[in-house]
Amino acid sequence: MTQLIDRYLLYRLKIKRDPDAFAKIYDRHIESIYRFVIIKLPRKEDAQDITAETFTRLWQHLQNQKEITNLRAFLYQIARNLVADFYRNRDVISEAQTEDVTFGLDLTSNVTQTDMGRGKDQIEARTELALVLKQVDKLKDDFRDVLALRLIDGLKFSDIATILNKDVGHVRVIYHRALKAIKDLN
Repeated sequence: MTQLIDRYLLYRLKIKRDPDAFAKIYDRHIESIYRFVIIKLPRKEDAQDITAETFTRLWQHLQNQKEITNLRAFLYQIARNLVADFYRNRDVISEAQTEDVTFGLDLTSNVTQTDMGRGKDQIEARTELALVLKQVDKLKDDFRDVLALRLIDGLKFSDIATILNKDVGHVRVIYHRALKAIKDLN
């Protein structure tokens, strides 16, 4: 159903030049693209920039009247390429080693006395999330990509294969190897 809605919005944008169609595409996909990008980058600001650039590139692609068969996969491909360009073109190694990725969560947030129980649970959950992210960060890039696309964004193996330019069977193998690698890290 998602792909059908995307096709309809692309049709409205391409044929009818409906400006609301692009806004709806943006609203439908911004969170998942941002989530995908922020896992890979050391700073929240860089993730925001790359997410914005992803949609700018989509707009440029559409203005050139080029065909898109799977919008969601296309957006992930753009984002993945932009992240690769980011690391190719910038010296972020020292910055990445000193700053933890926490999905923009403040792990040191203050807890009020009246909300102590709930605040404690939130702090513990955030700490566990930070630990999981550090474990995932130890995996190979392909493992991280497949896990993020499958477990966080809930994509089908066929969509992941399109995004990563791999066979569906190969993506399944990578997924199962990544799960095994995480178990072995513990």
